[in-house]
Amino acid sequence: DLFNDMKTDGIKWNFVTFDTIIRGLCSEGRIEDGFSILELMEESKEGSRGHISPYNSIIYGLLKKNGFDESAEFLTKMGNLFPRAVDRSLMILEHCKKGAIEDAKRVYDQMIDEGGIPSILVYNCLVHGFSKQGNVREAVELMNEMIANNCFPMPSTFNAVITGFCRQGKVESALKLVEDITARGCVPNTETYSPLIDVLCRNGDLQKAMQVFMQMVDKGILPDLFIWNSLLLSLSQERHFSKNMLNIDYIV
Repeated sequence: DLFNDMKTDGIKWNFVTFDTIIRGLCSEGRIEDGFSILELMEESKEGSRGHISPYNSIIYGLLKKNGFDESAEFLTKMGNLFPRAVDRSLMILEHCKKGAIEDAKRVYDQMIDEGGIPSILVYNCLVHGFSKQGNVREAVELMNEMIANNCFPMPSTFNAVITGFCRQGKVESALKLVEDITARGCVPNTETYSPLIDVLCRNGDLQKAMQVFMQMVDKGILPDLFIWNSLLLSLSQERHFSKNMLNIDYIV
């Protein structure tokens, strides 16, 4: 509404106006509206002024709503406008796909040194790659760099780090990360809590697992089959538990 009021009141839209509203729309999943504003920007005298950030916002919205393939396709189409950035980005994605995460990081560092601003695709692939290899510290540092570059982590991003912590048995670090991302406004999902509950159950800490489970349910997040199985297996292995816990309505 404010954006439209500016035009009504004769106030010219500038690059910052376009960049801000495109980022806001795409971060909320309103990708069609984001594309409409991008077209207005490209048709205006302001244009993008050589800045890649509005296009990175479109990639963010596409990844959030439609998944990897469409966002990667849009990235490729940006090659005419930002050939160096797109070339570096595609190289990083290819290295990550092959599992050559160190090579991918070298290209990322080169991109940063050249003044490039990576998209969510680049950050996501790197964070997932480092987390899978057990280098969770590097993954966390990359998430901090994402935030510094106005690229808000998606659930798929921080879930990879949480899973990495859980693989290493660092449950407290994983729980602290959930607390931190929630405080920053990130919205966790089922995949956020699944590895946490599983590792707590495997460690025999059923009480803590149930606490995390209740936190998840209180947020309106539905448990999946994997979470139910982890809890039920842990319960079945308990030698002593009160029959009062066995509430048929609760199980249904």
